[in-house]
Amino acid sequence: MRYHLIFLWVLVLLVGGIDWLLWRFWKKGEPLQGFRKWFAVTGFIIFPIVFLAGFFAFGLLIRDVESYHVYNAFGIFLTVFLLIYLPKFVFILVQGIGRVQKVLPRRPTPQRKRHYPPISRARFLSQVGIIMATAPVVGLLFGVFKGRFAFYTRHVNLSFPNFPGAFDGLRIVQISDLHLGSFGTNREPLREAVQLINDEKPDMVFFTGDLVNNFAGETRGWEDILGKINAPLGKYAILGNHDYGDYSSWPTEQRKAANFKGIVSAFRRFGFQLLRNESVTIEKDGQHFVISGVENWGHPPFPQYGDLEKAWSEAGNVPFKILLSHDPDHWDAEVVGKKDYDLTMAGHTHGMQFGVEVGKFNWSPAKYRFKRWAGLYREGNQFLYVNRGLGYLGMPARVGMPPEITVFELHRGGQFTADKQK
Repeated sequence: MRYHLIFLWVLVLLVGGIDWLLWRFWKKGEPLQGFRKWFAVTGFIIFPIVFLAGFFAFGLLIRDVESYHVYNAFGIFLTVFLLIYLPKFVFILVQGIGRVQKVLPRRPTPQRKRHYPPISRARFLSQVGIIMATAPVVGLLFGVFKGRFAFYTRHVNLSFPNFPGAFDGLRIVQISDLHLGSFGTNREPLREAVQLINDEKPDMVFFTGDLVNNFAGETRGWEDILGKINAPLGKYAILGNHDYGDYSSWPTEQRKAANFKGIVSAFRRFGFQLLRNESVTIEKDGQHFVISGVENWGHPPFPQYGDLEKAWSEAGNVPFKILLSHDPDHWDAEVVGKKDYDLTMAGHTHGMQFGVEVGKFNWSPAKYRFKRWAGLYREGNQFLYVNRGLGYLGMPARVGMPPEITVFELHRGGQFTADKQK
């Protein structure tokens, strides 16, 4: 409740500040009559009250719900809020930059004959602000209607001198963060994703956590789609922080345990072997490697159910090891330089479902929360890959951070190398 109240007060200050600044700008124009009066009442009184009341109501409801439908309703509510307040914020930002420039000393410039009617600074900034304010609206709408289903396949080639030669060229597909409840009854997008996975002809498929938003009911009806993922050497999965039902207040511990049992059983229905702090050995022609999977381990407030020591003790002295761990923070905390896992695969961050990736440049708000937030990382001879997620959570959109299917091709080589392809 404490964090809920802090968040609400931050929203009050943010919304109130934006609307107060816009009101000061708006009232300087023509008298508030007709359309201008209706617009002012709606934009500066009704909208703020509705949105603040909505955030407060969702904050009270969402802990006690027993279905993903309220989560999806909140996602729509959040999107509408952003569609209205992001343009407002950008407009205010442009106006603020113009005000700063106005107070700076300027050199006098000689008067020149004008070929066009003069335009005041205020009118120019207003027009620029309106133009720039449309950008977040267009971007967000694209993310809602196209971006969240624009599945993107990334290929990564890795070579290790200790990789067993019998498996040279092994193809592994990693997917993560499905959040099935966010799709509701819309099955077609994931049907397309499964076809893309099968088109890659993977030998193995790894799922690195967050099957659901919170509830076992989200898994119903997906067997015919997720069960059709083909991988002759097996499909393996781990749990993510959303797979424990921890984001609801359950009437009894038995209800919560039953919900968790339903989520765990869904992995079997989908044909995945769930690894819960354990390791399995894959063997071919007398050579083998190990796959370890741990339960969620993250820095607070994320839960720490993972027991890496247990999984690692089962791995033995096998020369090549792969670790599946949902939260990338786990790699720095307990893996790199401490446990001899050659390759770790994680998810969790979603790349915040928003960012810019052009060539070698990449940026997302996720970088301010996670040290490793997307793509391939290397420390010494150990690698971490953070998948950007296949589903979405909260805001039903992805802007510049498309849902990801990662295809790894592992080789035996004379040295540790990494080649990121498309």
